[in-house]
Amino acid sequence: MTVICFDLDGTLEDSRDDMVAAVQRVRAALKLPPRVDEDFVLHVNRGMEHLYRTCFAEAFARPGADEAALLAQLAADYAESYAADIANSTTLYDGIAPVLSELAEVAPLALVTNKPEDLSQKLLSALGVADRFVAVIGGDTLPVSKPDPAMIDAAMARAGGAPAVMIGDSAGDIRCAKAHGTPIIWCAWGYADDPGPVAPDAIAKHPSELPRLIAELLPALPWPESPPEPRA
Repeated sequence: MTVICFDLDGTLEDSRDDMVAAVQRVRAALKLPPRVDEDFVLHVNRGMEHLYRTCFAEAFARPGADEAALLAQLAADYAESYAADIANSTTLYDGIAPVLSELAEVAPLALVTNKPEDLSQKLLSALGVADRFVAVIGGDTLPVSKPDPAMIDAAMARAGGAPAVMIGDSAGDIRCAKAHGTPIIWCAWGYADDPGPVAPDAIAKHPSELPRLIAELLPALPWPESPPEPRA
């Protein structure tokens, strides 16, 4: 059985505003100096430790700060704040919902994201698509995170099949898939302006293109009637 793996942030939805809002609430609770949202937008989707160290840098610079204890405190405080308003402004990208429904009829779907697993599950539920995914692998599921290919191995094990394709918007998604030997479709509607130094196997400009691109990469998948028409 083949498995279609999706990234979350920047691929299925844009959660940056809600993540920045959580950062600002935690900063206020820690009595850190005010900063504008734009200071954090580029840093909330680069892994959780990067978020903590960058968005709360002043806390780490305080005299006598215990780095390990502070990281643990920030992880707990941020998770609590973010979970409370996890989909205040976050919505699925246009066209994602019907594509997930279509693809779930063809193969099991797995989520492979660096967002913590519990928060990822909560967000999928809030967006109404949790039932589309048979497996969710988050950034804290394993001792490693993307671009380590073990993330895809874990998705394969939970979903009970072999990965067929990875779909994501970042250079890290591409490196992860390439390291695993899994074809990768880069999403041009996501956070990054370009796929980065490693070329993906295909580029989707809109979610509606995904079934066709997957059919080109994996024509043997059991499409309900016939594979989507390949591009000319």
